[in-house]
Amino acid sequence: MKNLFIGIIFIIFSSLAAHADTNNDEKKICTGFAKWTKDGEFKTIRSKCITEKEYQAMLNSPDYLCKYYQKSIWKESERAYGKKQYKYTEEILAKIKSLKDEGAALCDSGKRKQGEAKLVEAIKIISHTMMN
Repeated sequence: MKNLFIGIIFIIFSSLAAHADTNNDEKKICTGFAKWTKDGEFKTIRSKCITEKEYQAMLNSPDYLCKYYQKSIWKESERAYGKKQYKYTEEILAKIKSLKDEGAALCDSGKRKQGEAKLVEAIKIISHTMMN
């Protein structure tokens, strides 16, 4: 019952956040994460609002995939949750980190396609590990 109540509150909060208007002429879309604290308060932890124009500019930026892949790799293999969830071996973690670092260095030096290829290689290792 408590989970159902929390779910309903979260859906309401998300709906309100997604349709929030600002004083600007452009409508902003907001995403976020909220949770119940130990004190019983429903608190927003993270929230980010961007306009459609900003979103499209981000998607069309030349280094979008490099940034996206690096963040994805971090979430799945470097963050504590990812490590616990997928039970990587030390060798696999070292290989993923090495590929991520190589890919990031290539992306930063302007060799985006080669950098993206290294990052995709790391993601394939993560995907294979998650399947096992």
